[in-house]
Amino acid sequence: MFKFFKKQTIHSLCLGLALGALTSTALAQETVKIGVLAPLTGVTASDGGWLMKGHELAVEEINARGGIRSLNGAKVQLVVADTQSKPEAGRGEAERLIEREKVSALTGAWSSAVTVVVAQVAERNAVPFVITSAVADNLTEKGMKYVFRVSPKAKWAVEDAGRFLDYMKTRGTAVSKVAVIYEDGPYGQSVADNYKALFAAKNIAVVADDSFRTGVSDLSTQVTKMRAAGADLVVMAAYVNDSIVLFRTMASQNFKPLVLGYGQGQVQPALLQSGKAVEGSFGVVEWMPDVNKESVKKFVAAFEAKYKAMPPPTSAQAYVSTWAIIEAIEQAKSTKPQAVRDALATLKSATGPLTLLPSRQLFGFDIAGQHLVGSVVAQVIDGKFVTVWPPEVAAGAIVPYK
Repeated sequence: MFKFFKKQTIHSLCLGLALGALTSTALAQETVKIGVLAPLTGVTASDGGWLMKGHELAVEEINARGGIRSLNGAKVQLVVADTQSKPEAGRGEAERLIEREKVSALTGAWSSAVTVVVAQVAERNAVPFVITSAVADNLTEKGMKYVFRVSPKAKWAVEDAGRFLDYMKTRGTAVSKVAVIYEDGPYGQSVADNYKALFAAKNIAVVADDSFRTGVSDLSTQVTKMRAAGADLVVMAAYVNDSIVLFRTMASQNFKPLVLGYGQGQVQPALLQSGKAVEGSFGVVEWMPDVNKESVKKFVAAFEAKYKAMPPPTSAQAYVSTWAIIEAIEQAKSTKPQAVRDALATLKSATGPLTLLPSRQLFGFDIAGQHLVGSVVAQVIDGKFVTVWPPEVAAGAIVPYK
């Protein structure tokens, strides 16, 4: 009798452990964790808020459709970390998300200065990192295997800027003297280097070349220099708050060159508060809500319904990066970082949310982890941002700069 009791007890214990393991696995599949790094405080906090809106909308749609279908409807959870707009804070938060939160992938980071260190952490820990918006060329030129980017790199965007200037020349607006002004981090330096190479190839004289620290409150010295040099074009790479300072300073000095901003600081709603100072200016940007694509219309409608606002490029890129990670998890049928990374490397799409950005072909990443994506040019017309180039996706005609 004692032997029977002992055998039954062992059998029950083993069965209980087995059931417990199965239950634990099922529970583990109920939530898929994605780590989001965003500047919620600090000098680029306004951009971080727009990033989060894109991430959150994507997750809301994914969970509403039934979650991760290949994982029995597992729900997606964003684990959000504030980078404080600082590289070291970004590094520490990336490590926390990986080591303590056990996320399946990382996304976000925003500025190139922060993104560089987050990419290093992701690569060292073999966890996939999908960059939303940082444009420094070397982010996808260092042979990293776990780093992907949905936005164009600076080199490509500047090439598009060159094509836009060629287009303007055919319309009677040619430039001969250019001023280059940029923030002094990896983002601004990468953009400026590409611009200077572009203008050298086009035999356009760079008559002023100045950098500044992000968060600057005074750019009067730089504007005075550009004006004295007779620049008829100013190209700039700046975050939105610095762009506002630059435009207001140019207005105060009655300096009215053609202005071609770069990136999302040129199309943030806050910029329009500067009124006439920004009217007529142009911006080379990664996306606009008036681009004529079906996926754009669906996204904009959903965004407006949820947030009562028009989405800037920041939000669109965050939305696409989140969907890319989810589709990779769907294909991998796993939340393990290595499996997600391998699925991202082969991910392709011709329809749906992943086609939101102006891809040069099907959505997908090249061998370096770079999404093959282009840029558009927007102009401030009557206090609104309007896509004016390239002509095939333009929502309005270029208005002569006054």
